[in-house]
This record gives sequence, structure tokens and C-alpha cells, in this order.
Amino acid sequence: MTVEEIERLAAWCASAGIGEIDICEAGFSLRLRLQSFAAETPPLAVATIPNAEAAFNGVRAPGVGVFRIDHPTTGHPVAVSGRTVRKSETVGVLQVGPCLKAVVAPADGILGAALVEDGAVVGYGTPLYALDRAKQ
Repeated sequence: MTVEEIERLAAWCASAGIGEIDICEAGFSLRLRLQSFAAETPPLAVATIPNAEAAFNGVRAPGVGVFRIDHPTTGHPVAVSGRTVRKSETVGVLQVGPCLKAVVAPADGILGAALVEDGAVVGYGTPLYALDRAKQ
């Protein structure tokens, strides 16, 4: 990774409220810790966020990066909302620098509309799509 890519990643993390990220690749590892994140987050908000999101059963981000509805290399949507998807089917892409990671459906169901915009910086566990499992 270049210095510019690391600076861009740090800016994305800061704008998304992410306090720490680890990236490990063959022959390379990087750990970013943003010191201002912990001081700006009220303790009450941290305690209530996991409980509020625990009931969400849709598709979540598998890591930190830029969420892509349209595949960066083809420009075509990876998945279309309203369509039936199967468990482990790719429904989006998470981009971190030059690396792409598949966002997969956790179960069979009907894919809802995207909950975040294409190109949005997301953190680990961010809800990306609703997944209706009742209408199969």
C-alpha cells in the first residue's frame, strides 16, 4: 500500500466513525488506530448500539471498506433487490484499496433494497440489505 492509500483509508475510517482497523496480506500488515474516535464517542451510545442492531437479520458488511452495489470492474449490479438469493450468494462487493471482498447473503431469502448508497464507507457489521426470509 502506498502512503496515499493509507491516508485515504484513515480518512474513510474517520468519516465512518471506525476507531481501529487491521489489514493483513501476504508480506504486509497494517494496523490503524484513530485516537480521537474513543474520546468523541459517548459511553451510553456504545452500550446501546449492539442491542439495537441485534435484531437485524439481513446482510451485514463483512469488514471495513467502500460498499459497492455495482461491481467496480464491470459496472453492473452484483445483485438486484427483490430477487431471491441463496445462502453464500454474492450480493455486493466491499472495496479496500485495490482489494475486493464479496458481500454474501447469510441465508436464503428475498433481497431488500440497499440500506446504504453505492460508494459509502462502511464498518464491520454495518447493515447493507434487508433479507426477507419468510417469502421463499
